[in-house]
Formats: sequence, structure tokens, C-alpha cells
Amino acid sequence: MRLIFAIIGLLACATAASAETRYIVDQATLPMRSGQSLSFKITAMLPSGMAVEVLEQSEAGYSRIRTPTGKDGWILSRYLMNTPAARDRLVRAEMELAKLNELKQQKKTVEAERDQLLSTKSRLEKELGHISETAANAVEIAAENSALKETTAAAEQELESLRQQTRDIRNGAQQRWFMLGGGAILLGILLGLILPRMKVRRKSQWGGY
Repeated sequence: MRLIFAIIGLLACATAASAETRYIVDQATLPMRSGQSLSFKITAMLPSGMAVEVLEQSEAGYSRIRTPTGKDGWILSRYLMNTPAARDRLVRAEMELAKLNELKQQKKTVEAERDQLLSTKSRLEKELGHISETAANAVEIAAENSALKETTAAAEQELESLRQQTRDIRNGAQQRWFMLGGGAILLGILLGLILPRMKVRRKSQWGGY
């Protein structure tokens, strides 16, 4: 008796398969039954392309499966495929193609933005060089302006000194002319006083002869 149970257990282990994913064949809908024959009740209608989990396979050509919603049942093994249905593969391929085209478009956009950034970078580098050159020129100009200011200040001081000398010369000349004028006047007065007396003396001397 134990031998019979052991044989049954081995057969059960042989027919039981590890859980794996299979796909319903590309037809409209297929029935999932509660047992391994057409006499068992249909528990669900499975659409084509649905991914189901295979729990067990029997020698009668049936597989016990589990749907994504968690329902268990039996379906003919020939209705299961290792790959998704052609329609689903086509839809997936179209989605991947659309995604690929979108990625290509994004790549073009990124490349255009990259080119624009490179152009902006080049322009900014030129502007920076121009600014640096202008700054260097500004430093030179500032130094020249400072030197010119110093030279101008020295020239103004020298000019003021010359003006002061001119004023001093003019003042000295005026003083000399004043003194000369005063001397001439004084000399005229003296001559006016002396000359009449000299004439009188001469006349008196001439009269004495």
C-alpha cells in the first residue's frame, strides 16, 4: 500500500511543473475550466495574449494555470505559448518604435541645445577676452591719466611761479618808474630853484666888471 502511494507521489511530482509564465494563443477568447476535460465547468474566459502562470501540467494535455487576478483553473496545454501573441508583439514593437523615434527626436533636441551652448560659450569667451583687454587698456589709460595729472599739476605750479615772477617784475618796474618820476620831479624842482640863482649871480658878476 505504501508502495502505491509512493508511486502516485512520484507521478504527481513528475507531472507538476515549476511555476512559469506562458501566454494564451492569439485567438478571441479561450475557456478556463475547473477540471481536465470539457465536461468541467468554465470558470473564466481568457483573452488572447493574457500572461498566465503555469502551476502544473498533466499527461492528459491540460495545464493548471493562475490568472493575473489570482484565479486557478485548467486549460488545454496547446493553447499556451512561450511567447506573447503576434498582435501583442506588434503593439509592443510599435510602442518601442515610437519610443525610439521620441528618443531620436530628444537626441536631436539635445544636440541642437549642445550646439547652441557651445556657440554661447564661444561668444562669452570672446567677450571675456575683449573685457580683459579693455580692462588692461583701462589700467594703462588710468596710469597715463595719473601721469598727465601730475604733469599738469607741475605745469600749473610752474605757470603760477612765472605769473608771480611777472607780477614781481611789474611791481618792481612800477616802483622804479615811480622813483624815476619822483626823482625827475625833484630834479626839476631843484633845477627850478638853482638856475634862477645862478643867473642872478652871473648878472651880478657881469655887472661888476
